Amino acid sequence: MGYPLPPSEDVAHAMQCADILRPLLTEARLAKIDLVSSHRTRHLSVVLENVYQSRNASAVMRSADGFGLLDVHLIENENAWHRNKGVAKGTSQWLELHRYLRAPDPREACVKQLKAAGVRLVVTSPHAQGHTPESLPLDRPLALAMGTEFSGASEFMMDHADDFVEIPMFGFAESFNISVAAAVVMHTLNHRLRHSDIEWGLQPQELALLRAQWMFKSVRNASGILARHGLSSPPSLHPSL
Repeated sequence: MGYPLPPSEDVAHAMQCADILRPLLTEARLAKIDLVSSHRTRHLSVVLENVYQSRNASAVMRSADGFGLLDVHLIENENAWHRNKGVAKGTSQWLELHRYLRAPDPREACVKQLKAAGVRLVVTSPHAQGHTPESLPLDRPLALAMGTEFSGASEFMMDHADDFVEIPMFGFAESFNISVAAAVVMHTLNHRLRHSDIEWGLQPQELALLRAQWMFKSVRNASGILARHGLSSPPSLHPSL
């Protein structure tokens, strides 16, 4: 299992948008969109639970983009995320950000969405007996959950975790900074995934929506251009909660 595929009407809409926007982009830009999207994966994703400093969350997003991940889930019922352009370098716009701003309980909504899709919730914690990044099973899609800088993952996330992962430490410090820890774990899991026999790439339906979205973000006044053709903006890969 994994994230649900977009419905056929969304795919058709995205393809119509792409047909309008594609001639407005340079060959170099189109090649970049095709290349980067071909390396995106939804087999690994990230959950950021109430990260206190937005620059830390933005740093994790920058790493996620660099490693080819697509989905980042933001739980913000205590600490809201604000885009940090200096740290993220604009990478957040090329990710699928799942925000639960309208959910009565963002933690519950996030966990429910992941588990309904068959995505394993893997919580990073130095206090739970779990796997290392080298031993964590990759047979099913997983979401790597990172807690707040001060106290780590909440009791709710710990109780609903399918697995735990920790980075072996050999110094006086108990743990790394959240953005460093996320990058270390993502790098190891990503390297293992891409050197495995697992089919980690996006499905054609997902690529159609993603490429249309990226074309939309690359064209000035894309919404106005599409409106003149009777089209709204390309649909998102995930529902708004």
